[in-house]
Amino acid sequence: MKKQLLSLSIILFAVFLIPLIVSADSVTATLTNITGWIVTVSLVVASLMYVVAGFMWMSDAGNAERAKLAKSIIVSTTIGLVVILMANGLMSIVQSLVVK
Repeated sequence: MKKQLLSLSIILFAVFLIPLIVSADSVTATLTNITGWIVTVSLVVASLMYVVAGFMWMSDAGNAERAKLAKSIIVSTTIGLVVILMANGLMSIVQSLVVK
């Protein structure tokens, strides 16, 4: 518990300290880089999950549970991907409204 509290304290300290040290342009650039990285990683992971689910579905050999699992992986991956892309869009909208 103490480790988690220390980690959270360090993160909060860094979040509140960063805007005081750097300019607004570098903060927005950093946030843009972080969100771009998260979206890229999410797209790669989603692609891999689609491949895994597709392989599971095609090789189910009549096993209804395996086909059901593959379908749920596809649905969950799609929902996660939509959430990530909507968050990226929301981040872009907020950033364009804040930084003028």
